[in-house]
Amino acid sequence: SSMFHATRLLIGGVGYYSPINEAEHGPPVTPYTTIMPHFSLYVLKGLWGPNPLKIGIMLEALGADYEVKFVEFGSSDKETGVKGADYLNLCENGRTPTLVDHKRNDFVIWESGAILDYLCSAYDSENKFHGKTPEERAIVMQWLFFQVTGHSPVQGNLYFSKMYWKTAYGEDPSQVVLNRFKNELDRVFHVYEHRLQRQASLYGEDKAFLALDRPTIADYSALGWLGMLPDVAGKLEIDMQKYGILNKYIERMRNLPEAQAATRRVASGH
Repeated sequence: SSMFHATRLLIGGVGYYSPINEAEHGPPVTPYTTIMPHFSLYVLKGLWGPNPLKIGIMLEALGADYEVKFVEFGSSDKETGVKGADYLNLCENGRTPTLVDHKRNDFVIWESGAILDYLCSAYDSENKFHGKTPEERAIVMQWLFFQVTGHSPVQGNLYFSKMYWKTAYGEDPSQVVLNRFKNELDRVFHVYEHRLQRQASLYGEDKAFLALDRPTIADYSALGWLGMLPDVAGKLEIDMQKYGILNKYIERMRNLPEAQAATRRVASGH
């Protein structure tokens, strides 16, 4: 109606409009004026990937306003490719995720572990996800570093070897290669299993998380990779039945509200 115009209200950093009586408040303003989101998160088009998902989960846990920007896997197109000049100006490594913080002079940070640490340092005022003491923070960072250096690379290499090796190299991977990655991933999973059993004995199974008695960035980082296992373990020939408490942990983590919200964001395609 011409009797109404849209007035923007800022709710949680999101542009929201409410019809206001025009006679009281003057002529119409242009509706649907957009505002800059707090963050831009760069992910791979069509699949995100496990490392960007970690950041989506963290942003959801913080209740942050973020937009998703897509770059194309394997592409060197200047504007759209993950190896294109525009994206390489943001992320020299040409990988995802990259985060841009528009409320801090468009600060750019890449590498998933570094992004998680930055988000906590800048925005986790209660230190819920980072640790409340130097000792807690050290343990959180210990498990975060273990995840990004010890877990992600070996699971990623096993996944690539099983799913993409033949396409990339024109031949099947050797069994020696597959065994190397499978055996090391099994070792990593037993480290998790042992740790979670210890945490369960201290805090109870429902509070058994990798670092503390609550979810932290170490858990969000692990979930990016562990969360895919119920769907891909068969393809990777991983017997997840060997890991009792780890399986329960994965299910609990996948059901966290922040994980569910990030998963919906992935499925939405925007």
